[in-house]
This record gives sequence, structure tokens and C-alpha cells, in this order.
Amino acid sequence: MNQRARTRIATVAATTAVFAAGAAIPAAHAADGTPAKNRVLVVVVDFKDVKHSDAEAVKENARKEYFGGSQSIAGYYTKVSQGAFTYVPAAEDEVVGPYELDLPQNPCDAGAVRSAAAKAAEADGYTADEDYDSISVLQPGAGSDCGWAGLGSVPGPNTWLQVGEDGKTSKAAMVHEFGHNQGFGHHERDECPDGNLDGCTTGEGYSGKTPMGGGGPGVGFAAPELISRGWLPGGQAVTVQKSADFTLSPLYSGEAGGVRALDIPLGKDRLVVEYRHEDPTYTDDDDGNLDAAVEGVYAYLAPEGDYNHSRLLDPTPGEGEGAKDDAITTLTDKGSKVEVEVGRSGDGSATVSVSLDGVPAPGTAGSAKQGNTAAPAPKAQGGEGDPVSEKGTDADAPAAQEQPKPKPEHAGAQDLAETGGSSTTPLIAAAGAALAAVGGVCLYALRRRGRRSA
Repeated sequence: MNQRARTRIATVAATTAVFAAGAAIPAAHAADGTPAKNRVLVVVVDFKDVKHSDAEAVKENARKEYFGGSQSIAGYYTKVSQGAFTYVPAAEDEVVGPYELDLPQNPCDAGAVRSAAAKAAEADGYTADEDYDSISVLQPGAGSDCGWAGLGSVPGPNTWLQVGEDGKTSKAAMVHEFGHNQGFGHHERDECPDGNLDGCTTGEGYSGKTPMGGGGPGVGFAAPELISRGWLPGGQAVTVQKSADFTLSPLYSGEAGGVRALDIPLGKDRLVVEYRHEDPTYTDDDDGNLDAAVEGVYAYLAPEGDYNHSRLLDPTPGEGEGAKDDAITTLTDKGSKVEVEVGRSGDGSATVSVSLDGVPAPGTAGSAKQGNTAAPAPKAQGGEGDPVSEKGTDADAPAAQEQPKPKPEHAGAQDLAETGGSSTTPLIAAAGAALAAVGGVCLYALRRRGRRSA
């Protein structure tokens, strides 16, 4: 039996990374069923040599983008979590600053910026943990050598966003970076010709099925990410224990209930299957209806149950473009004796047969209700990590750059800019100056190689 290759996380740091003990990520939802609320302190900062041209315009736009209704970051996370989680302002005025930091803008040092911003906020009466759970720093993009539109700790409480000359930030970068705070890594893809899981190889580009994989804010998070946070409650995600047939509802829908994701054992790994369909109950002025460009049944590998670093399993050759070309019809893993077959897909539902241990699915409607499933457990999260490089992602470039950068060769449906990162450890450690500098330095390279080796 072939051994499935595992995720390899290569640490690439030009500076010493200092990890301070961090507080655990808040629960996906409160124990009493009320939404978990993460208090975000949004901080506008200036530098000794560069300042926002109109700080009040920056603050006004930030109030809208972070907290202003359904299309804001708070609204997006309320939607994708089905009301289990949201972001709320930590400050009465929602956005604080501008604080002039005793730092030059360049060289880009995200750790120093975060530490200085937190210190300035504390002098203004805002103390970490006591007054806020997360801090999001808005800094001028003009003239910056950072090379990213945003960064986010993976997991953790820190995000950095660069602001353009128009006073605005990239919503794609914001959704992506806050996804990193949830513990989500960059979402890549494997090529599995004809759905043969024994022959998968690492594909180029990203999945296009989540903001963490180049999908931008026009798509929701993929099922493995939702499972990791407990955002598919009430039997919407099920662990398949025996061969069975399933009718899947859309992963995102204005309707309650329905099975939306299958969690299937695949040796030490997990195979997650979902059905995606346009959700007209959530619309963005710029991106249209949620999942409007995503239709079909999709499958993901979660190596050793790591839902936060799952990979799209693409049955078609070539580079995926985030559309219907990488939807599955059949998947087969002879080594694990698992087979998945899509009987019908479209018009808001899909039928999927799952055969385990070589036993054919019953072929009987409703067979999944015969005690063949259980609910997968959310992934426990805690501590903080450092940001990862955003090169080639939705947050790849400064928000305000004079010359456009060439499109990355591996860009998918939407380029993942240098926005997301791994987690930034609490950058207020005693050795703050030694913290990993994030501005142009890759702290983590999250890349998975071939899934199978002899």
C-alpha cells in the first residue's frame, strides 16, 4: 500500500522568530449557542516619513468595510458561520487613530509596526485582552516596500492591511487575512486524473473554492474549513461510517438543515465532499451572489485530519480556474477501498454514493439515515503563529503601487495576494525587536508536495 505524503511546512526566516505564549483562539461559538464575538481594535497608523493623505476618509471607509452591514467583514463572517461567529468593534468609535509611530515606513517590519501600534493604543486606553481580542493595523500603502496588501497571523489576533491613496483597502485581502486568523492556511490543489486518488500529484495554482485559495470574497470557505471551526452545525456535516447514499444540500443556503458535507475516512487522512451552489440570500455589490461562480460537487484531502490545510482534489488535467472544470463525478482510492460517485448534481442538490471497505453503497434513497453517520468534531485551536508569505495570493501586492506587477504564473481564478499569513505571534514579547519581520520575508512556506510515494 502506498504511503500518502504529508504536509511539509518549511520554515524560511531571515530573522529569529520569537514565539510568545498566546491566548487561545475564541471558540467557534459560545457554549449557550449565542454567536461568539471577536472584539477587533482597528488602528490607523502613520509613520515618521509617510502619513495617510486623509486619515478621516480612511477611518470612514474602515468603519464600513469592517462593521458596516452584511457586506462588511463582520457580515461576511456572520454569514459563512451561520451566525455562530462575528467580529465587533472594540472601540466606541469603531476605528482609532491615526497614531504616529516612531518608525519609518521602510524597511517593512510588520512585527515592529504591530508592537508600536499596540503600545500607542494602550497609551490611548486600549489594553490587549481586557479591551480587545484582535488588532487590525491600517497603514499607508504609498511608497511601501512591504510587497503585500495584507498579512494575518495563522492563527491569532493580528492583521495588517495597506491602504490605497483612495483611502480604501482590498476586501479580498481583508477576508483572506481574517481567514488566516481563524487558522486557515493557503488553499492549494492536487491533480488526480480521472478521479484516481492513487495517482494524485501537486497541482499549480490555488483551488478557487475559498478566499484562502484565490476565490476572493465572492465565495464562501470550503467545507473542511467550516468543519474545523464547527460552522456546520445540526448534522450539516457528517462522518461517514458505513457505505451509504446521500442527498447533499448546498454548502451555503438561506434554508436551514440538510446534509452539506461528508467527512470520509481515507486511511490516516480525511476525504471531505461538498456540494456548492449559488446562494441568492447573500449578495455583495462587487461580487454578486455568494458562490455564483461555483457549482458542483467538490472533494478535498485533509492530511491526517488537518482540515485547516486541506487541498482541492482536481480530477481534470491542467491548471484549475475555479469554475466547474474541477467538480468531481467519481473518486476512487484502491488502497483505502473508498469510492465516491456523484449520481446527480445541479438545481440546488446532489446525490452522492459512498462505498467504504469495498462494500457498495446500498443504492437506496435515504440509506444515510440508517445510523451510518456521526458528526465530525471541530478542530481545537490555540496559541499564535506567524504570518506566511502572500506571494501569488489575493494579498500579493501593495494596495497602492505605481506600476502593476506581472500576473503570477500560477494565479488561479483570482490572484491570492500577499494578504494572508501565518499567525504572527504576539508581537509584544519582551524580545519584540527579535520578532520575525514579516514585510517581504517568508516566515512559512506552506506547500504540499506529491501525495503519493512508492
